[in-house]
Parts: sequence; C-alpha cells; structure tokens
Amino acid sequence: MARRTLSQSVATARRRLAAESGAVAKDWGGRLPIALVYPNSYYLGMSNLGLQAIYGLLNARPEIACERAFYDPPKSDQRGDDPSLGPVTIESQRPLTDFPVVAYTLTYEIDYYHVVRSLQAAGIAPLSAERDEGAPIVIAGGAAVITNPLPLADCFDAFVIGEAEPILDQLTDCLVEYAHAPRAELLEALARIPGVFVPLFGPGTDGVERQWVRDIGTTEAISQVLTDDTEFSQMTLIEAARGCGRGCRFCIAGYVFRPPRYRPLSSLTDQVRRGLERSERVGLLGAAVADHPQLAELASAADRMGARVSVSSLRVDNLAPELLDVLSRGGTRTVTLAPEAGSERMRTRINKEVTEQQILDAADQVGRAAMRRLKLYFMIGLPDEEDEDVQQMAQLGREIKQRLDAAGHGTELVMSVGPLVPKPATAYQELAQSPAALVKQRQRILEDSFRGTGIRLRGDSPTWARIDDICSRSDARLAHAILEMERPSAGEWFRTANEWGLDGEQPWGGGATPWSVVETGITSRFFEREWSKHSRQKSTIDCPPPEIGCNLCGVCGGEEIPSYSSEPVLIPIGQLTVPSV
Repeated sequence: MARRTLSQSVATARRRLAAESGAVAKDWGGRLPIALVYPNSYYLGMSNLGLQAIYGLLNARPEIACERAFYDPPKSDQRGDDPSLGPVTIESQRPLTDFPVVAYTLTYEIDYYHVVRSLQAAGIAPLSAERDEGAPIVIAGGAAVITNPLPLADCFDAFVIGEAEPILDQLTDCLVEYAHAPRAELLEALARIPGVFVPLFGPGTDGVERQWVRDIGTTEAISQVLTDDTEFSQMTLIEAARGCGRGCRFCIAGYVFRPPRYRPLSSLTDQVRRGLERSERVGLLGAAVADHPQLAELASAADRMGARVSVSSLRVDNLAPELLDVLSRGGTRTVTLAPEAGSERMRTRINKEVTEQQILDAADQVGRAAMRRLKLYFMIGLPDEEDEDVQQMAQLGREIKQRLDAAGHGTELVMSVGPLVPKPATAYQELAQSPAALVKQRQRILEDSFRGTGIRLRGDSPTWARIDDICSRSDARLAHAILEMERPSAGEWFRTANEWGLDGEQPWGGGATPWSVVETGITSRFFEREWSKHSRQKSTIDCPPPEIGCNLCGVCGGEEIPSYSSEPVLIPIGQLTVPSV
C-alpha cells in the first residue's frame, strides 16, 4: 500500500486551512491545547455541525486553543496507516501527541474502527490502561456514546454523556485546573462532573445522568468554518431545532434527545444575518426541523434577506407550499421525506403516524414545485414486518412516481431503503436484528417491482447493517476485537466478532444491557409500554416541548396534561418560558 509521508499530511492540512474561512489559530502560550478529532474524512467531518459547534464553544474560551484533526480511513482491503505518520491538526499541523487533551466527537458507531486506528496512527496507546503520565487524556462525546459508551470504554479516559452546552464549562475548567496534576487526580476530578463517565471508576449506583439543555434559546449551533470541501459547500449550517417529539420507536433522536426544543425566531434570524456576511447559502438543520412552529416564517425571512435557503429534511404531514417556494428560489432541487414504512399497518407499529394519502399529497406538492428530485427514506426488516408490507411499499413507490410524472416537470424519485438497526435506548433496543437473508429477499421484492419504472432504488448493505448492530449494542469487548482486525473488511469484522462472542442476536451476550450505565431519564416502564403498543398496533402521543412537560416517559418530570392531544404541539416561540427550578 502507498503510505502517506508526514510532509504530505502537513501539506494537506495547510492546503485545507488555506481554502477555509473562519478557522481559529491561537498561539499556545498560556493556553490548554485541545485536539478535536472527527474519526473519518475531512469532507464528512466538516459537513458535521456538531463538530463545528464544539469547535466554536471551545475556542470561545480564551484559555483554550482548540484545533481540528481528521482521519482519512484506509480502504477495506488495506491495512492501517503507518503509526508514525498519524493525523495532524489543520490549524498548526501538529501531531495529536503534542496535545494534552484529545477529544473525539462520535456520531456513527461504524466509525469505532477508525477511532482505534487513528489513535494507533497518532502514536497514542489505543487502550487507556496502557497510557503513561505523558500521554494525552482522551475524551469522547457525541450521539453514539450518549446511547452506549461501553464498546470503546477501554479506549477512552472519559466520556461526555449528553449535550455539550451544560457540561463544557465545568469540563474545560477541570482540564485547565488539573492540566499539570497526576493523571489519576485529573480522572477523579472529571468523574465528579455531572454527565461525565470515567470508565476507570464505573458509572456509580444510579448510572451517569444524561445532560441536556432546558432552554435552547440560550445557546446556538452555527457553522464556524466554511470550505468548498464538504457536502454543504460554502453553506452556513444553523441548528433550528433539537430533539424530536414524534417518538418513532426505532429512532434515537426521538428518545435520547427528547424533549423537542425549538430555537426562537429572533435568534435564528440573527444567525442567518450573520451567516450572510460570509455566504449567501444557509442550511437549517435539526432532527425535526420541519416541526419548528415558525419554520416557514423563518425561511421566508431568510429569503427576504437574500439567503439561498436549504432545509435538512421536511415532513410528509406538514409540507407547506410557501416553504417549497422559498427552497426552490434558493436553489434546492431535492426534497427529502421519510415515510419509513410502506404500509399504514407498519407505520402505526413504529409510531410513524402519516397516512398514504398524506404521502401522495406531499408527492403532488413536490411535483408541482418542479423539484428535480424527491428522495424518500424507508426501512425494511422492521419487527413483525411481512412480505406484504414490502409489496405495499413497492406499490406506494409506483403511485408516487405516477404523481410526479403527472406534474410534468420530470421530478426524479429516489427510494432509499435501509435495514433496521435496533439502537440502544429505543423501544427496539433488545430485539434481534432481522437476518441478512430475509432483508436481501425483501430488497429483491423492491428491485423486481421497480425494474423499468424509472424509480432509483438505493439501499444499505444488510452485511454492513449487521456490523453497525454489533458496534451499537456491544460491550467493552469491541475495542479488543477491533485491535485484532487486520483490515476493515466485512470478513474481518465477522471473524473477530465471532472470536469475542459479539455476533449473536444480542451482541452484548444477553442479561443487563451495556447502555444501562447511562441514565437517559426515560423509565423502563415507558419502554415496556412502547413495545406493547408496537405489538398492539397503537400509537403514542407526541412528546411536547419541556415548557409544557408531561409525565409519560420521565425525562421532564412535569405534570400530566389530560387534554393533550395526539397532534404535535406548536407553540409560538415568543410565548415559551422555562419553569423555575
């Protein structure tokens, strides 16, 4: 394999820095340097708003110098990079070993392989027990570790469990205060911070409590650095909403990031205005950004300011024509919707309360808006799914294509159909994943049905979905299995997973779940009720914002509201208040 030289890594970092705007390069004098690592390519990492937000929050502290690093993974048939030629930071082109703190942000469990390899490539012992006093403190945060930090518990010195804003000030204060203290003292101090899990000391008797922002209006998440080398070239990304109230039973966002919270319109318009000082392109993001009660108003305001507006995803059941008009004027050519299941029976089981008629009506709107492409996300391999449900998905796809064609603008239909991966801290957390052979059989139903129709069918590999499941629901053995892998191929994954006993229907081996170390706030009774409702084909009312609160799941701990309906609660943002504690 052709290996990078250190000079090539430095040259690449300098080239990327020169092509950016907004990077922060601080002098290290009197400051604590922190390397913020995304364990995948620069292109993917710089498309991640979470990385950008943390970068901004850390560099807002005058005593911190935060720099970014990325790991360009080898191909699946290659071995890892030369350990002596590991990643260097973008800002100063220094190796990770120069930093007293190395912090990873982990969004996808499939990147766990890259975490282990990037530490090795950087010359940092991948197992925390093997690091000496001179080694960096290695920390992880992000959506993946909020749900289950155990798979890489032997790699990281500490985990941030929850959203960054409530934790970051205490965390950085601690890191600065104990920067020159013995490693054991620093770890003891970190373990005392709410929401920080130090594996060496365990989670405590009650688990590590997930931290979350009660008043989202006091925070902002906006792109700090712009570059052409991302999926969102020269676009300012703005988080308009966090969490999701719909409660789809398979979805992490509807559980671990509940309750749904929406940023105030005035704050968002100010962020759009600031974004326009650097770029005319603005992207509004959020797990349920389409549920923001003032999204159409926000998009129209941005449009009047001269922004070319994009929205990360829309909803089938509240697709506003005026919003489509704004997106079309801004250059959006693809509308993304997520019906998730092909039959109403399965949509009710997974708590995705949209009807076939609503889906067809949305297709009509997209076709009339002359969009170039309608992309729909579906899943197969759902619990209690039958071939008939997949056949109904195929029929639905054909009907949608007919609606788009009837509009006469040539709108393309893309059906993205992926296998379900049961995730920790969801209603399906302990279910066996559907066998790959069954998923492939149902993929063939769609392939046969769409042949010659002009519908583009895309789908994730059942093989890699299985590997994703192993990564998501395993325990501390995973890191050791990765260390024994020769290359990141599917064959190697399954070989080492088998050797370490991680390839069963329950990757953690049954019994207590590894993710029980995290206290999400959701009661076990709620999970039991949700599975029961799946089995009985019953829906659950939407999760309201924290300003309303309810006592259904246990997160907000508020009073039950008897009159609360099954419709989403859309409250004028200006009227939102936060109850005193």
